[in-house]
Amino acid sequence: MLAHLELLHSFELIGLGLVVGAISPTFGIGGGLLTVPLLVLIFGMPTSTATATSLGVIIFVSLSGSLAYVRERRIDFRVGLLFIICAVPGSVAGGFVSNWLKSLNVRIDWLQIIFAVTMLTIAAMRIVSIVRNRQNSGGANPSDAEVGGEENGRTFVAARSRLVYRRSFSDRRGVQFGYTARMFPGMLIAFAGGFVGAMLGLGGGVIYVPILSGLIGLPAGIATATSTFTILFANPFAVLVRFASIRWDIVLFLSIGVVISATIVPRFLHRIQAKWLLAGFWTLAVFASVRLLLKVAGVNL
Repeated sequence: MLAHLELLHSFELIGLGLVVGAISPTFGIGGGLLTVPLLVLIFGMPTSTATATSLGVIIFVSLSGSLAYVRERRIDFRVGLLFIICAVPGSVAGGFVSNWLKSLNVRIDWLQIIFAVTMLTIAAMRIVSIVRNRQNSGGANPSDAEVGGEENGRTFVAARSRLVYRRSFSDRRGVQFGYTARMFPGMLIAFAGGFVGAMLGLGGGVIYVPILSGLIGLPAGIATATSTFTILFANPFAVLVRFASIRWDIVLFLSIGVVISATIVPRFLHRIQAKWLLAGFWTLAVFASVRLLLKVAGVNL
């Protein structure tokens, strides 16, 4: 573990922050998927400290990304607020479980194993999903937007429930979106996102985004923005629970890079073809997870 930060390490952390800040708003995640394994593998931090420190960085990731997405008018605030209500209890519970695992002080780093296995599972599922979607679309690259609806604003399609509604609107760039959001039972799974995010230092976006896009029905561009907004308000509760384990000096330098790239990148997401980014991102997740498992097994490559 770093006793103090040397100048070289400071620049390395700023560089890492630039990468994390660019990737996180792109996929609606907190960035811990990259931050945690790199802090463990490159800087030699204990996993419990790395996951807690990642939560500190996520505050700046989600704040910068959310502000940028507000300007781009891509956040579905109704869905986001309902997600936050369910995610906050999960964040608190996940923080306490992580502290409990740390207190066990066993020789095997169970938190590192849980992190790696969780990431391998999620990454494998997402890669399979990407391949299937690619095959089903016949190689096409459909737009992020689902154009539809006969009016702007919101039209409720369930007389007795406000958990199903239709939206039709355009973002700041003029991209048209139209979709029907069905929030039950998907929003309840936000608890799991908060739990996993707090325990493993991820923020929860790796669970929020698939729920928002797959179960609830938000287009990818709206799902990633809404996930970032959810993380902004759910993550601070995990930070409070794990505050004592956070390396705030490292958070400071990582956040410099994060704020720069997380503020700029969302402005250009409408130009990016997501298929290659997604494939590369989840491939990187698999690589990092395998390296963590090998490290626990005492295999150094």
